[in-house]
Amino acid sequence: MNTTTVTNFQCFTKEQVKEINKKIKKNIFQKEESPKAANYTSKKGNFFPFPCPPLIELLHLWLYHCQETNRGVFGYDIYWDFHLDFFNYNVYGTGGEYDWHLDATTSSVYDMKLTCLLNLSEEPYEGGDFYVLSADEKIPFNSGEGLILNSLITHKVTPVTKGERITLTYWATGPSWR
Repeated sequence: MNTTTVTNFQCFTKEQVKEINKKIKKNIFQKEESPKAANYTSKKGNFFPFPCPPLIELLHLWLYHCQETNRGVFGYDIYWDFHLDFFNYNVYGTGGEYDWHLDATTSSVYDMKLTCLLNLSEEPYEGGDFYVLSADEKIPFNSGEGLILNSLITHKVTPVTKGERITLTYWATGPSWR
């Protein structure tokens, strides 16, 4: 099991990013009432969960890369139940951040295995850098790029100091770790 790799890749052009954002905004029905941050950590921004099905066709290339990366790098047993699952649309304005945390579930039936991110920022922003605890420097993550990591790797988003950082998250789950 590969637990330390963080993989990023280019997926979409600026025009495609704008089209994806437009479609997402049409499908958001509610804002996360109070951001569900990991225990003892700071999470500031606007977060919107929404079902996967309306965007599957538009996000096919990213989701394909997520599956291929899992197959070639991680090798985890994952459900890939897009018809049942949710994305999370994350908007970090100036001051927005998510301090050190890991992504996990409270289910006894399945576990979160991969955190799959897509940068959907339409304009340049400052700050909002992505770090993993095991690395000595920020992980490059630009507009239109996907980033995949084991959900149990501690990571953070530094405070945005100018502009708006927009990402989409898909948490790939599978049978409980053994």
